[in-house]
Amino acid sequence: MVSMLPSSPLDFSKFYELSDPFATRPLRLTDAGYSECITLDQIKLLSTGQLRLDAPLKLGTFQGGQATDILWSGLVRIICISTRVRDMMVEKDVTGWDTYPVKVHDRQGIPLPAYHGLAVIGGNCRLDISRSQIVTKPRLVPQGREHEVYKGLYFYESDWDGSDMFWLGNARIVVTEKVHRLLKKSRISNVKLIPLTEAERDVLLDKYER
Repeated sequence: MVSMLPSSPLDFSKFYELSDPFATRPLRLTDAGYSECITLDQIKLLSTGQLRLDAPLKLGTFQGGQATDILWSGLVRIICISTRVRDMMVEKDVTGWDTYPVKVHDRQGIPLPAYHGLAVIGGNCRLDISRSQIVTKPRLVPQGREHEVYKGLYFYESDWDGSDMFWLGNARIVVTEKVHRLLKKSRISNVKLIPLTEAERDVLLDKYER
């Protein structure tokens, strides 16, 4: 069931980008050596719930060694969640998501049970960059260059279908305050939640993400 849409303007500080913390200890997944090569188009369809698999997607590990609640991968959009996370979201009636079958292996090739591929089916909201502030970021290294980013990410309210989990600009997963509280309270590991008002996007990506 889709949540009721609010009648008042949205508070974007209560929407969060669900992102990879890029920690080094957790397992990081790959399909190399386990599955036939999956195309970018197939990954997009799979991650949005538009592709159904006849057999589990087999994934191995190329980095890290810790099995966490959420596992990220070297394949953009391929994210796995534990059964604990899945059951918690079902129990709390979180909307806008589904799962697909996966078979995850650790670095020794040993199967890890109780993981599921995450599909975000809550639709896609277009970025509204007119509300963002352009900020110049300093050099990351002495020989690097300054670069501009959009500070604060916003979307057209009319695009949002009320789901607790949805896409922003075809590339970012956004969750509501409800999901933020749930993940924090349950101490779900290996995830970073950034308020949209604090989220950033490189200006150079303007022609790719909208």
